[in-house]
Amino acid sequence: MQQRASGASTRIHYAGEGFLIDSHAHLAMFPEPERRAALERAGEAGVHAVLVPATGREDLELVAELAGLHEGRVFAAIGFHPHEAATCDAAWKRRVERLLESPGVVAVGEIGLDYHYDLSAREDQRAVFAWQLGLARERGMPVVLHHREAWEDFLAALDAVPGVRGVAHSFTEGEGGVIEVTGRGLFVGISGMVTFPRGDNVREAAKAVPTGRLLVETDSPYLAPVPHRGKRNEPAYVRLVAETVARVRELAVEALEAETDAAFRGLFLAAP
Repeated sequence: MQQRASGASTRIHYAGEGFLIDSHAHLAMFPEPERRAALERAGEAGVHAVLVPATGREDLELVAELAGLHEGRVFAAIGFHPHEAATCDAAWKRRVERLLESPGVVAVGEIGLDYHYDLSAREDQRAVFAWQLGLARERGMPVVLHHREAWEDFLAALDAVPGVRGVAHSFTEGEGGVIEVTGRGLFVGISGMVTFPRGDNVREAAKAVPTGRLLVETDSPYLAPVPHRGKRNEPAYVRLVAETVARVRELAVEALEAETDAAFRGLFLAAP
């Protein structure tokens, strides 16, 4: 396996020590004047770092730029979401490869398969997903994974590129799904759906994740947790996610924070 470019890890300076982290927030989707305010509110809520994933052509450069502007507070994942897979041509692939070398970029993502909307043809989704998984393995970088109504093909794609590390974000596949992904060495990201009245499958997943494999997230600006459901989500609300997950796992919130903080740093910030 080829390791990451020399010096890439030394550019990362983590600001927190045992603090809560939002492991998935689309900060680039916030209007420009509101990004800094959202980060300030997150800090006031005890959320000291955010991972911002890219989705494709519209935000690749901005996501990388945000990590550089907010060193140690914002980390970035660069990649093509399955919705945008059909637009990922050779020129854009070269741009992804270049941006992965940017300061604060710690993962390939958000990547995966989405058969619910089929905004890109499924063959394009599978091809671009396979390419990005291979790129992540080549670079020694973790991945941020998306899947919706594509479970069997999702697992098959992962099995075709063994050894890839990463997180299955906004997980909804229950205990059985947790066994499948953690058995492949992946982490599990739990979103605000864990607070929804009909979120029993997410609560089941949150309870089943092995210690050391759990992350919490908002998926901002989507999936705002109760009592903010229906409003724009933001990184500060990951505290509500963490509080619910702590209850489900019968832990003190402080213990949950320490567990997820260590998991985040081990997955995204440790040298490969």
